[in-house]
Amino acid sequence: MKHLFFLSTIIAFSVSCSKVEKVEKNMDTMKTQTEQMSSTTEEMKETTTIMYQQIRSKEAEDTRNKKFEILSSESQDFGAKIAAAAVYFKSFEFQLWTAQSSFDDAHAKDVLILDAVNEFTKRVSDIYEKINVKKMSPTNSGKKHSAEQSFYALAATMHMNHQFQESLTDSKTSMESTSFYDIVKSALEKDSNGESLNEYEEVLVSGLNKEIMIELVKARVDMLAALGLKNLTDKRDMTFGQKMKAAIFKISGGHLGVIDLPETFSKSNESTKKQAIKYLDGANKAKKFLSVIEIQKNLEKTLKSAFSQIDLAEGQENQDNEPTGYKARILGLVQELLE
Repeated sequence: MKHLFFLSTIIAFSVSCSKVEKVEKNMDTMKTQTEQMSSTTEEMKETTTIMYQQIRSKEAEDTRNKKFEILSSESQDFGAKIAAAAVYFKSFEFQLWTAQSSFDDAHAKDVLILDAVNEFTKRVSDIYEKINVKKMSPTNSGKKHSAEQSFYALAATMHMNHQFQESLTDSKTSMESTSFYDIVKSALEKDSNGESLNEYEEVLVSGLNKEIMIELVKARVDMLAALGLKNLTDKRDMTFGQKMKAAIFKISGGHLGVIDLPETFSKSNESTKKQAIKYLDGANKAKKFLSVIEIQKNLEKTLKSAFSQIDLAEGQENQDNEPTGYKARILGLVQELLE
């Protein structure tokens, strides 16, 4: 009986060991499969990241190319060029930077900005060759002024940011949104102060590029001022006398006559007045920036003549006591532009 009990124990122990070995083998297999799955997941993640970057670059570039075709076209109207320029600046890839440390770190953003700067300076130089900054005006129209309109459109929309960047800034409070206009101003101001510049800033202030960037900011003053003027006047209501004075002004090159446009302030709604203030404020900010880098900017002569006639008193007796204060604000901004 003892032998039988001993034999039974050995058999039971052997069976038990076999089961343990099987369990251990299964666990090793599961561990290997888990590691393989983890490796596969990482590979898929890396592949997805690469694909995202490639797609992002391609889509952004395609958008910019399409919008610049509009800017380069002589058949497109001024409004279409302004709309295209806004999307063009929003489509630079640095605008879609995600702040993810895996691939969109701070260095990656600098590289994307450098790409944007290199592309923009080359493209805007083609437009710059076709214009005469001493003779152009945002009031000019027609195909022969197409290049001027493109330049003004770019100048007026440099501050535009993609909504993605704005959302990213909101979600990460330590970050600040960066527009192409911010980049240009930083480069010009650092150069003016003799400070060291990074690579993309050096591109913006090297050779002819610096001249173009300054002229863009000057054009921004005039273009935003013109948009503000459009919200305060309506040339469709010009009298015969006003048209004659404007014609004389144009023929004489501004030496005779005057640009006297019918004012619409008294008939405008609050939104129109706010929009006028927004444009005039933007024009003044650009003008003040130029003064910071010791560049003097006077309003283009047509705009200067038109603004010199603005008093916002047409058709309303108690404008001085306007409760909203829009009149005083607008007149103050106009005076700053004329100084």
